[in-house]
Amino acid sequence: MIIKKIELQGFKSFPERTKILLHPGITAIIGPNGTGKSNIVDALLWVLGGQRSRSLRGERSGDVIFNGNTKKPPLGMADVVLSLRDDDEELTINHRFFRSGESEYRLNGKQVRLKDIQDSLWKRDIAGKEYFVIEQGKIGLFLTSKPAEKRLFLEEAAGTAFYKDKKRQTQNKLENSEQNLIRLEDIIAEVSTAKNSLKRQAGAAIKYRKLREKIRQLNSLNYRKKILEIEKNLQEITLSYENSLSQEKELISQLKAEEKNLAQKRREVWNLENSMKEGQKNLFALNSQVSRVETDRERETRRIEFFEEKKNKAIEDTAEHEKELLHIDKERAEAEENLKILGQTQRQKQQALKKTDQASQVSQEKLANWGKKLETLRNEYFEKLSSHTETRNEGVKVEKEKELIHRQEEKLKSQLSKERTLLQQRENKLEQNQKELIQAQKLKDEKKKAMTARQKELDGTLSESQSLQNKISELKEKKDQETHHLWALEKLKKKERSTDFSKDIPEALGLLADLIETDDEHAPLIDIFWKEETKATLVYAQDFMKTLAAKEIKGNFLLISPKKKEETSPISSKLYKDPQVVGLFKSRIRPRPKIKDHLSHLQEAAIVKDIKSAVQLWTRFPSSNYITLEGDLLLSSGLLKMGQKEEGIFTLSQEIKKIKKNIARIDKNIDPLTLNLKENIEQKQRLEEELQGESALLSQLDRKIEEIEKESKYDQTEKERIAAYISLFKNELDVFTKDRETLTKKIETVSLKAKALKEEENSLKKKIEDEEKEYADYQEGDEQRRNNFFELKAGVDLLQEKIKNLNQRLQTQDQRKETLEAKLNSLQEEIQNCDEEKLKLKENIENLSQSAKNLEEDRKKQERELARSESHLQNMKKEQEDMEKRIEQSREEHEGKKEERVKWEISKAEIDRDLVNLEESCWQDLKKSLQEVKKEIPEEKIPDTAIQEKLAEAEEKLQKIKSVNLMAEEEYSIQKKRFDFLTQQKKDLRESIDTTREAIKKIDHESKHQFMKALKEVNKNFKEVFSLLFNGGTAELKLADPSHPLESGVDIAAQPPGKKVQSISLLSGGEKCLTSLAFFFALFRYKPTPFCILDEVDAALDEINLARFLELMKKIKNQTQFILITHNVKTMEVADYIYGTTMAEPNITTLYSIKLETKEKS
Repeated sequence: MIIKKIELQGFKSFPERTKILLHPGITAIIGPNGTGKSNIVDALLWVLGGQRSRSLRGERSGDVIFNGNTKKPPLGMADVVLSLRDDDEELTINHRFFRSGESEYRLNGKQVRLKDIQDSLWKRDIAGKEYFVIEQGKIGLFLTSKPAEKRLFLEEAAGTAFYKDKKRQTQNKLENSEQNLIRLEDIIAEVSTAKNSLKRQAGAAIKYRKLREKIRQLNSLNYRKKILEIEKNLQEITLSYENSLSQEKELISQLKAEEKNLAQKRREVWNLENSMKEGQKNLFALNSQVSRVETDRERETRRIEFFEEKKNKAIEDTAEHEKELLHIDKERAEAEENLKILGQTQRQKQQALKKTDQASQVSQEKLANWGKKLETLRNEYFEKLSSHTETRNEGVKVEKEKELIHRQEEKLKSQLSKERTLLQQRENKLEQNQKELIQAQKLKDEKKKAMTARQKELDGTLSESQSLQNKISELKEKKDQETHHLWALEKLKKKERSTDFSKDIPEALGLLADLIETDDEHAPLIDIFWKEETKATLVYAQDFMKTLAAKEIKGNFLLISPKKKEETSPISSKLYKDPQVVGLFKSRIRPRPKIKDHLSHLQEAAIVKDIKSAVQLWTRFPSSNYITLEGDLLLSSGLLKMGQKEEGIFTLSQEIKKIKKNIARIDKNIDPLTLNLKENIEQKQRLEEELQGESALLSQLDRKIEEIEKESKYDQTEKERIAAYISLFKNELDVFTKDRETLTKKIETVSLKAKALKEEENSLKKKIEDEEKEYADYQEGDEQRRNNFFELKAGVDLLQEKIKNLNQRLQTQDQRKETLEAKLNSLQEEIQNCDEEKLKLKENIENLSQSAKNLEEDRKKQERELARSESHLQNMKKEQEDMEKRIEQSREEHEGKKEERVKWEISKAEIDRDLVNLEESCWQDLKKSLQEVKKEIPEEKIPDTAIQEKLAEAEEKLQKIKSVNLMAEEEYSIQKKRFDFLTQQKKDLRESIDTTREAIKKIDHESKHQFMKALKEVNKNFKEVFSLLFNGGTAELKLADPSHPLESGVDIAAQPPGKKVQSISLLSGGEKCLTSLAFFFALFRYKPTPFCILDEVDAALDEINLARFLELMKKIKNQTQFILITHNVKTMEVADYIYGTTMAEPNITTLYSIKLETKEKS
């Protein structure tokens, strides 16, 4: 099985998909260093399972992915496809690696493990990498490697490497089995101990159950005794509580009357205090006005003093500013005189500077023209020099071009003939592929249409199924919510029905709440108005009396007479017709037929709109009861209960009935939906199975079409490339002929031109030297003239700066003078204004004095009125205090009664709490309610005093038993079965271990036989090949430890002709390389490898040894496919096919191929 082709994409320096077709015989890969030749070898190793980064010349796994360059970004995946073929089959191996770290292997298109690929290669006699790949630089190191490493190659040839791997797996399996046996024996020991222990525990469990049952019976008697005691205490406390509540209400009524009188007295005091506060406020305002007038008078006096000081300050400032104006006039006169003198000096120096500047400019112009002339001469000289050099180089270049064109003409003619043959082959293949593609595409379209129809049907089914599932889920969720709500309501109802004592009286009709009905909106009104009645058990009076005579009865009962009674509290017709009355309470009730005529003695009420209407009607009709739609209740006694709307037993019953109807309706809706969903699921499974089959067939067609398209695309590309090459070759031949004629003429012209340019170059050089000497002499005189000019210019600039400073100084003085004159005018105006302000302030002071006198008289009058009001207020406050003391005494008396009532209420709550706790304890201990325990008839009568003693004694016995395993009997049976199973497992495991050891012995025997046979044959071949390559000499393979042939390494002894080396490491590099090659070819003779990759193994060989190596390789190329990487021309000559690599772009390998044919001898 040889390599048919290898495809690379994204692997190292191959970013684009590159296909390399390999053929039987010798294929050489050539190219400059660093152009990606060894990357092809790395790709072969990598696709066949190479895992180590260093063996692939990288540091990390991700280094195999193309890393980009300046033009192309890095890729995210490396993909290599290797195709192997022989006469019977073709094998395709694919390895992909993603930059994220994911990796996958495929064998013939199916995703597999790496081990599956390695096993498949073993079956086809393709050994590991060491056998068929001789890497760059490793050939010389082979002889110095360890004996164990040399043995690996012999094991590959002998076929024992596969057995060695199987032996290692078998040994691992044996080791695991022995470990499992040890663990199994430990488990059996543990299970045996547990089994014996459970046998003892089973007896203790039976005794424990009997004792627990006895304690349960005693607990039931104990709870029955406690509930009877608690109920007796509750009746006594309830009576005391009701007496205290009645006394408290009388005191509250008395206290309210006294508080009403006190409130009246407080209003009178408050009105008087407000009147006094208003008077005090007016007095405070008068005091504030008096103070404000005094303050204003003092302020005006201080302002007169301020204006006097301001006037004196302005007079002083005027004198100072007049003195400063005189000083400024004097300085200005001095500055004008200096400015006149400096102007005359500046004019004289400017005239001298002008003359010097003119002379300097003339000199500079002369030097500039002279410099330009020199620069022109130099440029001409360098141009001539450059032209002469270029002409001479051009002549040499044209000679070489002419020679190169001649060689290329010969090469193009040979290539043109080959390309025409290849073009015809590609056209024939393209035509065949196109026919196959049309046929496959037609079949694919038919399958796609069928799949589209199936998918549409499946989508409809899925959509309908999802819709059904959503509806069912919504209904089930709604049902769960309703069920949970029903459970909570029934629990509340059960608690409310604890007052049902129908069982005590067999003739009882049941709770009133169960015997009447009403609309939902009126149900809360029944729970409020008939709260106690709905919880009471309805019973005829004569039946109650019969039962009472027979036994003691406790609970709430609603007695009815067999005779029809008149209404207990009839509603007057005037009240009923009042517009504020919505209706009568009993008219909203629908009683059962058996009690329809027995509700007349129950209280009646008028239903009104709101509480305000109820109070208004009660004042007119105080004998009636009133209830609002919001649940507020006003009884005929005047008792008003507001905010009483809550769920009672009747409301709960109504709600429970409503929820049960909803649950039944939901169940009815779910059933047809579930049936439809089941049908849809079955249809979906059928459609998915059909789609899966058609999809698999479509995938096969896609792969076939893709392969045909790839082949066609490649063939079309090759055809276009070959046609382009043929056209290019023709054009190039024409161009080469014309170029050769042009170049012959050009050589003659260039020779004459070079001679003329040399003469002109020498003439210009002499002229430049003469001009440069004269230019240097004139430049010295010009430097002195420039120095004189700069001295004069500095003097003129200094004078100009002084004049500028004097002008600025004069300007500043003028501005200062103007500012001082303006300030003098301002100060005169300020003095005049101060005199006017003083007159106005004196008039204001006289007016303020008169106002202060009038305000003082009003203030004294207000103080006298406030004193009279204060005396009257003290008397009223004293009366108020006396009334508050009387109310406080009443409150204390009320608090006493309230505390007494609260004390009884707390006692009642404590008994209720004890009852709840007892209920919880009873449920936890017995899983029964107290009422159930109370109704139970004891099996044996035990005195109340003895129950507690017997219970304590039984619990003490239970404590002594300690922990008991109640599941001991069942667990014992389970452990017994497990013990028997583990014993059988132990026996099977021992048999498996014995069988595995026997298999290892057979593997060792077979491996030893095959290895020794291979060693003998390879040693014989090694001697022959060594003698052939070295033209004599001796060589031998031998075991390092003959006593242990299965583990011993292999040593190599070699003596080239004419030498006697004591150690193989003393051989030269070429001799080591040749000896290693002799060993590998000896292996190939014994077990030929389908293909062999040699990476620059000929680098260390001289011409003679290289020729022997190549001759040997040619002899066996018919049985082994050779792939060579080389730089040696001699090696290229023996190749049947050559691939060349270049890098036109950085880090991107470009591949070219040539097929070589032997020229027939004429």
